[in-house]
Amino acid sequence: MDVRGHVAQTLFRFLEHAGVNYCVVGDTRGYPDTIPSDVDIVVPAGEFDGLPRLVTRFCREAGLELVQLIRHEQTAVYFVLAWVGESGAHGFLAVDFCSDYFRRGRRLLSADEIVAQRGPRIEAGGTSHDFFVPAPHVQFIYYLLKKIDKQELKGAHGEFLSSRWAMDEKGARGQVCRFWPSTDANMLINAAASNDWSEVRVALPGLRRALHRSAPMSFTWIVRELGRRVLRVLQPTGMTVAVLGPDGSGKSAAIGRALEDLAPVFRHTHYLHLRPRLVGGRAAGGGAVNFPHALPVRGAVASFAKLAYFLFDYIAGYAIQVWPLRRRSALVAFDRYFHDVLIDPERYRYGGPMRLARWAAKLVPQPDLWILLDAPAPVLQARKQEVPEDETERQRRAYLEFFGPTWNAAVVNAAQDLPQVAQDVESAILRWLGGRLEYRHPDVRVEENPLIARVLLYHCRRKTPWVAKCFRILLNSDIYCRIPSPILLPHPYGVIIHADAVIGRRVKIMQQVTLGAKDRGRNRAPVLEDDVYVGAGAKILGAVHIGKGAIIGANAVVTRDVPPYCTVVGANRIVKTRAPRGAGVEPTAEARARPRAIA
Repeated sequence: MDVRGHVAQTLFRFLEHAGVNYCVVGDTRGYPDTIPSDVDIVVPAGEFDGLPRLVTRFCREAGLELVQLIRHEQTAVYFVLAWVGESGAHGFLAVDFCSDYFRRGRRLLSADEIVAQRGPRIEAGGTSHDFFVPAPHVQFIYYLLKKIDKQELKGAHGEFLSSRWAMDEKGARGQVCRFWPSTDANMLINAAASNDWSEVRVALPGLRRALHRSAPMSFTWIVRELGRRVLRVLQPTGMTVAVLGPDGSGKSAAIGRALEDLAPVFRHTHYLHLRPRLVGGRAAGGGAVNFPHALPVRGAVASFAKLAYFLFDYIAGYAIQVWPLRRRSALVAFDRYFHDVLIDPERYRYGGPMRLARWAAKLVPQPDLWILLDAPAPVLQARKQEVPEDETERQRRAYLEFFGPTWNAAVVNAAQDLPQVAQDVESAILRWLGGRLEYRHPDVRVEENPLIARVLLYHCRRKTPWVAKCFRILLNSDIYCRIPSPILLPHPYGVIIHADAVIGRRVKIMQQVTLGAKDRGRNRAPVLEDDVYVGAGAKILGAVHIGKGAIIGANAVVTRDVPPYCTVVGANRIVKTRAPRGAGVEPTAEARARPRAIA
């Protein structure tokens, strides 16, 4: 059994212990040893609303991360669970929960009839597995409805349907006659009995029309479906990423690998070079530029025209191409972005005023996440010598300065090997997704902040002029760092956090805490990993690293690194090491790697 199978089996046991009358639907042959795609689970209608909190609790207990939540039907939610294996590669398991079975706003099966006669899955040889599936005739009709509505019926699909038909022919026949008229029903019955689905494949469009006629949409369902689609537009589940860096940082290679590895998290992945290219230009790959500074810069008029052309392409391309992709749960990755003009205007032959370029950059739609691939200039020069070394160093410093005040940015060490760089890029994307879930869905948060803390964090995160300053004065708190996910502030008074501090997810900070620099003239701040607790009055100073799950006691002073899951009191005194949450979840002997949460 691989890690995906182990995670699925652990989830089944968790649901059973939580008292959820679930059943796994779809083609479960090979489960849990082999999980070829996502896992479809049906739960009673009364359990559906509590699923986000339940899945979040499972992830915390099993040492996983919840990185995606898509409500793709009125009563269906698609979760993606993530972990890091022993090799450092990310692993994913997609779990699709539903109650009543809806397709395109039409209720085809109720959750009660699906789970009513559930039982453990039993193989042909009599081997029983410790997860539950519906009765054979329900498995048959569920799978048949799904494949006909998707207009997809391959050989393996037909083989599974025929095997369920043979287990309960009478019950399956009744279900077919329930949804189709006699002519279509007879065709489906003959195909299931003979395992010859060729005629059905030809008739799929007509069968879907007949299915929709048998399950018309009610006014209530239409209103609910409209509300769901509006929410998908207002809160798209896709994201845009802009990867920047000097020549030689390996942007294209890292993006290509990240898009391939993160495909299970999104419905689609899309690569764009520099801009959407809605109005001409080279192909999406962009092509190689061997001598970016070879041509002279343009004059003021031509530079203005080029800037206007770029600006129109970004605004129109984002509205027509990028936004629809985000709405359809796609990952759109840009190799370079408009802001490259501010860093290296000579590459784009821009000779106009930089003030005008900075003004235009404010009008360009911003990506959800910026990723900078940074490496020392000698390392970059060893890979590419397209510009002099002093120019490479200048660009590197300019990129770092640009990313400094940006809250939604991550800096990745590009001096590492490509696999490690790609994994760090993927981790940055997954961490951003997890933070977005916590902002959007209160049910996936470990704890809710008081109202005053939520308002403070909202304005500090967006650096709202005057308003943020007023709240800082009111609460005597200065929070200038990037806030990719909510910081837990039960008592948000007297909290000081350095602008360069890095705060992980689910970090709880009590009152009168200081996270700041230690030495005069050295502007270096702490890094706190996920699930850290900082007690009242504690001081964490300098470029120290606080490991995942550590506890910093009240009034403690920390000036050195703290290992994960340790407790610190007094001045740098580590008094206790505790077991990580989820340590009791061990894989089977066949599993080659134990899931770890994303670093």
